[in-house]
Amino acid sequence: EANAELLALQRLDETCTHLQKQGNYLEALECMERGLVLRQHFFGSDSDEVWNACKTVGELCNLLAMTYLQQEDFSMVLELLKKAEILTERDPAGRAATFNNLACYYRRQGKLHPALQYLQKALKLESKLPTVKNAADTHINACAVLSQLGRHQTALEHAQQALILLQEELLSPPGANNENKATPQADRIAVLAIAYHNVGVEQEFLKKYEHSVMSYRKGVEIAERYLGAKHAICITLKNSLVATKKAIAALDKNKGGSKKLGTTAPGNTSKKLSGTNNSINNTTKMNNENTLGNTGEGNASPVL
Repeated sequence: EANAELLALQRLDETCTHLQKQGNYLEALECMERGLVLRQHFFGSDSDEVWNACKTVGELCNLLAMTYLQQEDFSMVLELLKKAEILTERDPAGRAATFNNLACYYRRQGKLHPALQYLQKALKLESKLPTVKNAADTHINACAVLSQLGRHQTALEHAQQALILLQEELLSPPGANNENKATPQADRIAVLAIAYHNVGVEQEFLKKYEHSVMSYRKGVEIAERYLGAKHAICITLKNSLVATKKAIAALDKNKGGSKKLGTTAPGNTSKKLSGTNNSINNTTKMNNENTLGNTGEGNASPVL
């Protein structure tokens, strides 16, 4: 009987692998869940075998949830993410990713306070981990939500923290040996450019106009160098830079006037961080929706 159960489990695993290769992720999830039940029966509910399987199933739940979020199938999104929350009980990185994705779900629903609560939970978990892949992305999401809530100083702090983390991740210090340094991935450079844009937007809201110009200009430099002048993020940054310069000139000309800044740059979406893959091997933030700007138009950054 034991051999028969192991054989059935092996066949289920092979079927799951085949379904994933075909892109049939929902069927693969159902197959994985059956395999999880068999593992609990065969190895015991508290075994490493079972918890490793829970981690894998939780990753697939996150992947599918973000796919359904794009399709605005909100009931399926919530069902999958709540399932992932249970499955990641012993996977802190996976649970942080799940909380980030729950924040995306609630922000898309216009429920900013629950979104912020989940981002705070994600940040707390990530602060306890020795390493966090794409650590900046939760801060970018927090910046976007806080900005929509009108908390621009705190939003700016999160955007600046994201910048620090991204610079550590992507850019070598002056004088460093760059011979073996790989060219940064375009999706991560896009996130860096987005972070500069968000810093600039928050500085505008806080009436730090000259600082805002500097942030936009730096973002343009990076976007042009790595993404190209025709990239959507680069164009948005240039538009924001030009609009802010014009507004500053108008303020200088009419010093008594009160021009409102910070609402000229529309939010854009960009392929996010390392989440352009469709695998479920890693817990990576942001599969397809990063936020460009905190004017309430962009989408937060899903995490996988």
